[in-house]
Amino acid sequence: MAEALQETLESRGHRVGVLIDALMRVDKSGDAAEIKAAFETITETPTLVTTLHVYCRSQRALVDVGLRLTGRGAGPLTTAIAASHGNGRVREFAVTKLLASPRPEMLPFLLVRMTDWASPVRDVARMGVVRLLHDDPATYLRPAAETMLHLRRRRRGGFGVQQLYAAAYDAPVAVLDQLMCSVTSVVPRFAFEARTRRGDLKLDEMVRVALTNSDKSLRARAGEAAAREAVWTGRVDVLRKLAACRYGEVRISALTGLARLGHWNEIVGLLDDRSTLIRALARDAARRTGVDAVGWYRSAVSAANPSLGTIAGLAESGRQQDGRLLYPLLSHPAAGVRAQAVGALRILDAVPVDSMSSMLEDPSRRVVRAALKALGTRA
Repeated sequence: MAEALQETLESRGHRVGVLIDALMRVDKSGDAAEIKAAFETITETPTLVTTLHVYCRSQRALVDVGLRLTGRGAGPLTTAIAASHGNGRVREFAVTKLLASPRPEMLPFLLVRMTDWASPVRDVARMGVVRLLHDDPATYLRPAAETMLHLRRRRRGGFGVQQLYAAAYDAPVAVLDQLMCSVTSVVPRFAFEARTRRGDLKLDEMVRVALTNSDKSLRARAGEAAAREAVWTGRVDVLRKLAACRYGEVRISALTGLARLGHWNEIVGLLDDRSTLIRALARDAARRTGVDAVGWYRSAVSAANPSLGTIAGLAESGRQQDGRLLYPLLSHPAAGVRAQAVGALRILDAVPVDSMSSMLEDPSRRVVRAALKALGTRA
């Protein structure tokens, strides 16, 4: 089974027949543990289920699958494969048989049939899956979300996504917490959105997701939701905690919240931040508090070791004549500083062609790329 799966994946789906043969052999063995393991192997990747569906639909060689299905020798794997048969009656019979003894590992094959082009097949699959999600969300909601969110772009895929949300709105919190642990990135995002819409996600939970989750998109959503709630409730301590986070997408939401509450003085000190958005917000705070941001950049960039944010900030707010302040940095020992200075000179339209040409021989590839880009505006 493992060899067949590897061959299928390496061929990018062109050798699916090898995997089908392996599944049929496992099914004939009748070993329940092997059959379950085979289901788990192929349903770990939602795209593989749709690949099997496309292959089975177009293969006349699968006629014997339909014959086995109506006999006594058809196991669950054969039934799942038959659910993608080219004959609509075979598909409908297979879906009915899968629903008679449902298992979580079979659910992806039923979800594909919810988008079937034949309404009898589609209706049977939809009614069965809706009943499973309603009666036992703890068992079926997570595998349904992992596959259905992948199928949402398919024609007629919207119905399944709507049923996921309907089931999530009524599901216990513990079930949605299970979804947050899914390795498929779209599933935790779905669970977070469902809990946010339900309104039962506490502020501390949103902060925890924003500070610790590995998914950048989910961190940004959680940070925005937490900052919005903190602004409404006046929780400045929460905004400051989020503002100290190392993730820029979280910090910008927190700092925007502090700005809405009028804490401009706490934002002015971030003029040299590594984030472009945060630097822009800091310059707005400087304008509101009477601080000369451009003057601060001019002074800071002349220091012995200016930060990259300082150099970028001068490029974003300075004038062409400020380019001379960056010339000494072209020989700075740090490659990152040299590259940032080259980029800033390009933005300021103050590129010294002679000095920049010599930087094409810089030992750092990053600096060379920046120099080529800067000289391209002068060539």
